[in-house]
Amino acid sequence: MADKKDPKMKPFRVEKLVRLLPVACILVAGFAWWVGWGSWPDPVPRPLPWRPDAIVLLGGGNEERPREALRLMQKYPEVSIVVTGDNGIMLAPLLTAGIAQSKIHHEQAATSTVENATFTNSILTKLGAQKVVLVTNWFHAPRSLAVFRRHQPEREFAVSFEPKPDEMSNWHRYASRRERLAALLYLVRDRIWSF
Repeated sequence: MADKKDPKMKPFRVEKLVRLLPVACILVAGFAWWVGWGSWPDPVPRPLPWRPDAIVLLGGGNEERPREALRLMQKYPEVSIVVTGDNGIMLAPLLTAGIAQSKIHHEQAATSTVENATFTNSILTKLGAQKVVLVTNWFHAPRSLAVFRRHQPEREFAVSFEPKPDEMSNWHRYASRRERLAALLYLVRDRIWSF
């Protein structure tokens, strides 16, 4: 018995695949270019819109983060600081600079920006903090702000960071490339828009 083909079913055609191949190559090349050499993120530091109730120093960056946190601590000496997702690298410069341990709340379990936001929630609640400034690197500022606003909607957040350097080090180039990939991952996985 011969197989009868459904007349409504169109056979797969190699010609269609060949026509789609250039479009797919252009999309992949554009994505690779954006990750490798794109200009996003490029946030501009802005003054805080209010006096913060707490400072959250995010772990995982370089020496720019604790330096910015110390600048804020000098400006707002009465404000407590929460160090999150850090194995001591962000904490050490604060202690060396003479910040009292009673002002520092150290959360060590977080391993991602989402966990930073999740694990600091109870600490910020205990501190009675409604207006919180996040301290991070320039490239991480948009995504960290979006994540904290999603996971702690009852608070107001602002972000503070040292400006993007005119001449970027290899570390800055690598970190900003990684950030573009992380922002896409958070968009797809968590529906968090940080662009």
